[in-house]
Amino acid sequence: MIRTILSAFLIFSFAYGYDIDTLLDEALKEVEIESSEKYYNLALKLFNEGLYRQAVKNGEIFLDKNNADIKKLDNIVLLLAVSYFLTEKKDKLFNLFLQYYSSNISEDTRKKLFIYTNNLLVRKGDWKRLKILRSKGKGLFKHSKHSINLSGIFSQFDPGVNIFRLHIGNIIGENSIFFARKNLTLIEIAKMLDMGYDELKIANPHIDPFDIQKGEAVFVPRKRILPEKDFEFGTVYINLSEKRLYYPLIIDGEPYVITFPVGIGRDNAKSPIGQFKITQKKENPEWVVPQSIREEDPTLPSVVPPGPDNPLGIRAMRLGYTEYLLHGTSKRFGIGMKVSHGCIRMYNKDVKRLFDIVKKGTKVVITEKNYKFYKDSRFYIEIFELKPEDKMEIISFLKEKNIKLSPYLLQFYNREKRGYAIPLL
Repeated sequence: MIRTILSAFLIFSFAYGYDIDTLLDEALKEVEIESSEKYYNLALKLFNEGLYRQAVKNGEIFLDKNNADIKKLDNIVLLLAVSYFLTEKKDKLFNLFLQYYSSNISEDTRKKLFIYTNNLLVRKGDWKRLKILRSKGKGLFKHSKHSINLSGIFSQFDPGVNIFRLHIGNIIGENSIFFARKNLTLIEIAKMLDMGYDELKIANPHIDPFDIQKGEAVFVPRKRILPEKDFEFGTVYINLSEKRLYYPLIIDGEPYVITFPVGIGRDNAKSPIGQFKITQKKENPEWVVPQSIREEDPTLPSVVPPGPDNPLGIRAMRLGYTEYLLHGTSKRFGIGMKVSHGCIRMYNKDVKRLFDIVKKGTKVVITEKNYKFYKDSRFYIEIFELKPEDKMEIISFLKEKNIKLSPYLLQFYNREKRGYAIPLL
């Protein structure tokens, strides 16, 4: 292939009288690009197969050959960071951070590079390097100031956490870094951050969810695409695949999006999909136990009164004229998971906030989307968990948009960049 390219350039130069040195330089650049592309795709393929050492070898060769393509560079830096972390190459991981923490790669990849380096140094007790890392990377874990100052009933929401000003298009939020100040589980962190367990877990695939040590960092995915392109203000949207609720509203003449994590029905008792209206609202509801649930657990009474042991928590809203409710919970866990018998479960604090602002008759749209797209000046995708048919559908759709996305890269995104909006162009 190299000979073919060089021969073509030489024939062209003789035929048209171009400067041969210039053409040779251009030919060699073409050869270099083609060669680096080979190492790039091979690194992705090997990484996806779990062959991290071989993936590192090809990724490092790519860096030597091509540092100009920022998008490819971004993916290879993340690939190397994860590989060094999993193979416990702390020297290489630390040096990779020093080389790229202030580079032109995406802020999200720089944050993940910081997190993997930080966590490996904590695990290894390398306090000297940890001090250097945090000093150089301190700009990455500073939270942006959220200029939202709402009064009245909306003052109970937390800017940048569960309420966002919608500046343009369908994208909200900014990803951040959380530091554990003591040993924690991901379930505890999720509740502290008003997040769901699963959405934190898929965004942190290489963190032990039940053994997060003091000083370790967690990636917090808050940059999201709304579930519907042509959404309506005043309609509640729930995407079961991401286990999250969105409520776009006009407040004081400005567009906002309120969003909360939710627990949904188990695989054998799925939550409903479709359009509903809130037909009933109850404070401190009693739970009339369905016959099907009493058959599973005959010890349950026919009615559970309001109180701390009531599974419906402190508020409940009925979806249409069904048995399905949008409600709080008495459980310590389950938000952001498949745990219910079909109802939509929320933290008590969140369901009260929603209850206070949602009126009877409000439309609720429930969908199940494993991925979401959005396009403005750039094309974005947000992935939760892709089935084989989803992958083919995405590649085919993007091909129609003249966007080339290889199966290797899509699989890499499905492993390492799930749960938040990422740009494809």
